[in-house]
Amino acid sequence: MVPDLPSPDRRQFLGGLAGLGAIGTGLTVAVGASEPTALPDPLTDAATRHYPTPPEVTAHWRPTVTEDHASFAVELLARTVERAAPLWEQLETDRPFTGAGGWLEDARRDLRSGRTHDALWKATYGLQFAGEYLGEARWELDRVELDELAARGRSVRDRVETVVDGLEPYPVSDPATDLSWYLEIEQEALRAGQRTDRWATDDDGETEGGPDSVDADDVGEATAALLLAEVNVESAERFQRHLTDRLGEDTRPFAERLESTTEGFRLALSEVPTSDEALARFGLAERDRSGPYAFAHYRLADWCYPTAAPMPWTTTVDRQLRVVTAVGFSQAVARARAHRFAVGELVVGEDDTGFDSGHVLAEKRRARSVYRSVVGSDPPPLLTRQAGRAIEDLQVAEVDGGGGSEWEMWRERLQAYLYALVGRAKLREYPAVHQRLVDDG
Repeated sequence: MVPDLPSPDRRQFLGGLAGLGAIGTGLTVAVGASEPTALPDPLTDAATRHYPTPPEVTAHWRPTVTEDHASFAVELLARTVERAAPLWEQLETDRPFTGAGGWLEDARRDLRSGRTHDALWKATYGLQFAGEYLGEARWELDRVELDELAARGRSVRDRVETVVDGLEPYPVSDPATDLSWYLEIEQEALRAGQRTDRWATDDDGETEGGPDSVDADDVGEATAALLLAEVNVESAERFQRHLTDRLGEDTRPFAERLESTTEGFRLALSEVPTSDEALARFGLAERDRSGPYAFAHYRLADWCYPTAAPMPWTTTVDRQLRVVTAVGFSQAVARARAHRFAVGELVVGEDDTGFDSGHVLAEKRRARSVYRSVVGSDPPPLLTRQAGRAIEDLQVAEVDGGGGSEWEMWRERLQAYLYALVGRAKLREYPAVHQRLVDDG
């Protein structure tokens, strides 16, 4: 049970977060009991592994991937494998050539079966392996020029810039759905830009890192990254065209609304402590982390306060991505308010030396109830994206006994409980921050 800490620190800490009250619900003061439950731990351990968990967020909504879209990635992977295989045979190496590690065959099978999302994902994943083989072989055989890689990187960044320019002024007809499309487009553009950073140019227009600083591994990784970036920007372009066709002409601009909402989230977060500051309020800054009480507080603080505030996401073309930024700040607000709720619900006392896994099962039940009320069977697409990590928390909240000899079972049980608790706490906050994002007024 969380004790009353010396005044005024604890009151000030909780009061400092009250500024977020306009975004979510108020502080819950009820504290759970830490007494053992009726069933022995081995039974409740097993029950946590069989208790129903939420489906993947993609079960509710995901952007349309056409057969042509998936085929693009599968064919790119096939060509990469075909180019790499004969080159690899010319190398004097004992390392076997495994192509795409089986991902090409799996992607082709999914494509034939109409599972276009899976085909795209598997083809993209396989490019990591095939691209590295191709790049390494070309470098070792002296068949690659760094300027060629740099030119490909610049081409991808030019396409990213075109995509980002085309998003303004973010027209929408149904923000809860349309913003989820913009989020997918921006995330693909962001990944494409990040994967070309290796071949960025300096102020004089020269590519960073000359031949003397590059080896076969570098070129293998860079080749794979460029191939993945080309898939990312292709996906961004295709999603953008699909959204444009879907929106039609009955839309309204949403860019200014996104900017003002983000600024509101940013202002709310200006009063949020860092994880170290939050722990200090509970007397844990210099405390041993080995016991259940300290372990629980350190985990919750790390999960909810990774930094004082999230940094805005920008691409290599130095353009802010409005929806990625707004969603990131909304998630930070939800995490901060979730921490306040979670420490109030914590069933761990300062003097506890173990943890009863019956609490894990009980928390999973509570979390499932909140999931049903917040997400349900037909949630707004953007809400599922905002709450994605909270849903993952509920999916991993189980005791599997795989922690190893140095990881006591009480730690595994407590960590599973904390995943369920923090997932429930975050889910409680997402309806409010979601509504802030999609409201017009």
